[in-house]
Amino acid sequence: MKSKLSKLIAFLLVIILGAAAAVTGFAVSAASGTTVTARSSTEKGSRDLRSALRDGIWQVLYKTGVTKLLAIDSQARTVTLIEPDTGAGKTASFDYIEELGLYQLHTDQADPTLNRRVIENNGNTAAVSDENGDIISLFCLDSASKEDFRYYNLNQLCGMARTCFEKEYGDSRGMRFTATMNADGSFYATISGMKDDKKEITYTVDMQTGRGTDSNFETVDLSQYAE
Repeated sequence: MKSKLSKLIAFLLVIILGAAAAVTGFAVSAASGTTVTARSSTEKGSRDLRSALRDGIWQVLYKTGVTKLLAIDSQARTVTLIEPDTGAGKTASFDYIEELGLYQLHTDQADPTLNRRVIENNGNTAAVSDENGDIISLFCLDSASKEDFRYYNLNQLCGMARTCFEKEYGDSRGMRFTATMNADGSFYATISGMKDDKKEITYTVDMQTGRGTDSNFETVDLSQYAE
């Protein structure tokens, strides 16, 4: 009798917990006692949120691996695409169609209107598609306007790295320094000092502070060599 009663209680618990999971979006693991989040339809909708990108500075990563900066100003209804090498930018006005999650960018180029559809956006990372359906990834770096956002462009970092190298190791004649913005939303740059085909030094630094490490795992501060 006791065994049958235990089985009945266990059966009722399964029904009750199953109903609770369906209502709340949580499932309970009887084996481990842990709680595992289930994806409800509401949560799925938030993952697919196609809201407008928030104001500030974004890093843009294209399918080709090219990465740039994008400044968004919803009050002025402008976006500025910035070249990380020089800090030069091209500004376009935009209309945003909320129902479609669609940006219409108005430029003075041969193709005056470019469409960018927001397909994913959690506020810090986002993805948009272009007219060809290619995905462009975005990482929000800062809420500052383009006028207030301070950083060292890649050309500046190359010059700073050369000066740092000369101070630490001496002559840099015959060397070339190249820099790339890391394509991970960290806003770090990697600067390589090459002599012929040999890499003499590498610096990995924050583009806002100029601080980071070199390939010898030593801490460096390139900002002290900024002109």
